[in-house]
Amino acid sequence: MFHYAGIVILGLTVGFLSGLFGIGGGFFLVPMLHAVFNIPYNIAVGSSLCQMVGTSTAASLKHHDYGHIDYKLAGFLLLGTVGGAEVGAQILMFLKGFGEITFRGLSVSVMDLGINIIFVIMLSTVGIVMFVESRQACNNGIYSGVVETKISKFIHNLKIFPVVSLPVSAINGISIWCIILLGFGVGILSGLLGIGGGFIMCPSLIYLIGIPTNVAVGTDLFQIIFTSGYGTISHFMKKNIDFALVGCLLSGSLIGSQLGAILHKRMHGSHVRYYFSLVVLAVVAVIIIKFACNIGFCVK
Repeated sequence: MFHYAGIVILGLTVGFLSGLFGIGGGFFLVPMLHAVFNIPYNIAVGSSLCQMVGTSTAASLKHHDYGHIDYKLAGFLLLGTVGGAEVGAQILMFLKGFGEITFRGLSVSVMDLGINIIFVIMLSTVGIVMFVESRQACNNGIYSGVVETKISKFIHNLKIFPVVSLPVSAINGISIWCIILLGFGVGILSGLLGIGGGFIMCPSLIYLIGIPTNVAVGTDLFQIIFTSGYGTISHFMKKNIDFALVGCLLSGSLIGSQLGAILHKRMHGSHVRYYFSLVVLAVVAVIIIKFACNIGFCVK
């Protein structure tokens, strides 16, 4: 039985991060539910996706008012994310079927082990890259929300038909296939890890596609509504959702998302990326410590 007050506070925190950084919050919420409240990963994943629908909707409305959503870009992303979400959910159930393995005399779930490894690799990569780039930008007095990389230049020059322009994102031409492929990859992570994909989608839009930070945040939140919605249906059919847990999370996250969106409006793009990287790296530390304790490496 989880602690209701703690879940509400966790929801408030996740909602705030959602509105501020353009994330569904699953990358933070799922590990916290498992590490702090000992909720099984499959229930944490399904419930996280369910609450994400409400949180991302509330935050998107605020970012819509600020003009931070590129609806055309979001539509192309969704062509890939919906299919990817189902693939991810199937992979999760596949891992669950492997049962447990014994390590140092303790039983460890193969599902937990696999998801922990994926989380640590993905979050560490995103956190370190964003930390280094944003820190350099801040030190050099560069506060622009646009980051130009060699990869983004390559993708912009990859004119594979059909090519579309994205005026809101200040992109004259980009292949639809690049956007769909990105959406598919993020969709897999959504179904597998219980995330809307924000922790990887937002950085990808910024560093791979070259979208301004504020537009990446708003657009990512908008597409998360549909990605997490599809993932919720899939996990509901697999009985991976605890609606009491979802209700507690939403009671805090709906308020937090509005506060986060308001603060985002007042911050420079480089600062948003910098603080986002710190949150990501903090979550990595929690995951590693928790898993180390589970397999007997912590001092009693």
